[in-house]
Amino acid sequence: MALVSCAHLDRSAPSAYLEGFELTQRTLAFDGKYFGDAGQYEVVAGVASLRADPRAAANSGIVDIDQAAARDGWVHYKTNVVVLRPRDPTRASRVLIVDLPNRGNKLFQYMVNEGNGRILEDGADGIGHTMRSGHTLAWIGWQGDIPLSKDAAPVGMALPLATDRGKPLTGWTLQEAEFGDVKPVSAMRLAYPAAAPGARDARLTVHERTGDAPMELTTWRWLSDREIEITRPPRFDAGAVYELRYLARDPKPMGLGFAALRDVTSWLKSGAGANNPLHDLKPSVTLAVGISQSGRALRDFIWQGFNAGLDGRRVFDGAMPLIAGAKKSFTNFRFAQPGRNSTQHNEHLTPGDQFPFTYAVTRDPLTGGVDGIFGRCQASATCPKLMHVDSSTEFWQGRAALIVTDGAGRDLPLPADARAYLISSTQHVYASGAVTPGTCRYLPNTATQAPAVRALLEDLVAWARDGRSPPPSQYPTLGEVKLAEPSAQAVGFPDIRPVPVDYPKVINELAVTNYHAVPPAPVPSQRYQLLVPMADEDGHDLAGIRLPDIAVPLATHAGWNLRREVFAEGELCGLTGMMLPLPAVNTPGDPRRSIAQRYPSRLEYAKAVALVARDLRDRGLLLQEDVDRYIERAKSEPKVAP
Repeated sequence: MALVSCAHLDRSAPSAYLEGFELTQRTLAFDGKYFGDAGQYEVVAGVASLRADPRAAANSGIVDIDQAAARDGWVHYKTNVVVLRPRDPTRASRVLIVDLPNRGNKLFQYMVNEGNGRILEDGADGIGHTMRSGHTLAWIGWQGDIPLSKDAAPVGMALPLATDRGKPLTGWTLQEAEFGDVKPVSAMRLAYPAAAPGARDARLTVHERTGDAPMELTTWRWLSDREIEITRPPRFDAGAVYELRYLARDPKPMGLGFAALRDVTSWLKSGAGANNPLHDLKPSVTLAVGISQSGRALRDFIWQGFNAGLDGRRVFDGAMPLIAGAKKSFTNFRFAQPGRNSTQHNEHLTPGDQFPFTYAVTRDPLTGGVDGIFGRCQASATCPKLMHVDSSTEFWQGRAALIVTDGAGRDLPLPADARAYLISSTQHVYASGAVTPGTCRYLPNTATQAPAVRALLEDLVAWARDGRSPPPSQYPTLGEVKLAEPSAQAVGFPDIRPVPVDYPKVINELAVTNYHAVPPAPVPSQRYQLLVPMADEDGHDLAGIRLPDIAVPLATHAGWNLRREVFAEGELCGLTGMMLPLPAVNTPGDPRRSIAQRYPSRLEYAKAVALVARDLRDRGLLLQEDVDRYIERAKSEPKVAP
């Protein structure tokens, strides 16, 4: 377990960011399983010790970096690094995929390999796509409120505090909680310690629905500087949202997470040092992927200019923000909370969601500002080849229409190096099978996204490494008449009465907002126009990559769901979408054709699935192995008559 220090630590050297790397683990992955031509995989994990120069132009945008410098003038910090690589470098594809951890978790294992997120034991590899392809995966801690861990599970960081000349730095911040139950007393945990616990100027409010006027509560007390106890009023249901405005202390320069991604990736790519996990496997192409929270962070990383390394070169050749919508992240702020995510009902006013939204440099119709996610990287010639991939849920909860529209009813073109894909009628999170509705009114959406993501990943590899153009964007636009106002009539969603199905009356609205105020202050007169995909006669998105579950349906799948009674009824429910099985036979009041009417036999159903799957394969949107899986599954589908 040796600490290996870099040879060059002067301020002018690009390698000056890395002080050392302590190797903590090197072991066979997946219980020594072989993955075809790629052979066995191993896990190489450790802790990178880094330092950042607050005076360097590349770090100048990191909030509070100058408040965290040590006596030597540098900011010192550490981060977990985990690499999953072919044991034999001659068998590797030389493709490095950096999966930005989601709240410290290795989520790409779920999304693309359909594994369980772990990388050591047998059976955790799922279908093993990236391993069979010979790709190397890496996870680098970027979220500063996830603690550094010895075994890198979760993948975290250790950041210094930002101080005011050595004294605690304070400021007003907001903490929010929704308890999801009707208990009379609950505790709220705070992200940052209170500067003066017990202070009377802290203010707790509650509201039941977004847009309701908040009601101030006095029935609460401090338990410690990190926790309060709330005696909840009986008039509010289980979905009520509680917000505490308080004076906090001890922020951290969370933007260093972006510097860690930039600098550790650059070091891994270089292969420099005997303890570098890739010293014998220098990649030919490096990709970044991020899912949900980490997809938003990846967009933020690019927008803030971190894809330019300290040597001025491009860090990531390709990037794939997955299910990020038009959002960025609450990371590079004082008193940041990178884990927060704005939804229609809770965490609604989360910083990081303001203009710009799309990749091209455009003018904001409301503020007049000019910017784009690619603004800085275009100026430095460091933009990655980028695939933006969303589910249908992102149009409802993530304002995804702003990726291709200007918020005032006009289409916007994407840059030449960007593509956008909607995986039609899927939900935000990875679907692994039927589960109960929980706080939602309808069953969750079980249509999977993984087959499309696998194909797009290989398309991105070919684009970034070989220059081979990927499939054109598959994303709804106004010009194609595939986006509409969020109403059942405008969208064309079927009027299903036997259940009945209520179409949403709300969406995660967005207004120009002053985030310097605590709580944030939106301007109601300056709201962006938000649109959603139009639907076919079954309620499925017309646009996008229509996988067999959608194109040859056995149920209606949607990206939205509604909260049920007692849980803020009628508000949008979470991120799991909705599923409503098709009737087995024709049913009065249900305009959808029955399963029996659509598919006279299981063979006819399998033929229809095969036709759709092969067409997607021919367009570069499905791999042959997934075509085969779809057909085999269709041959034994129990919902269709033999």
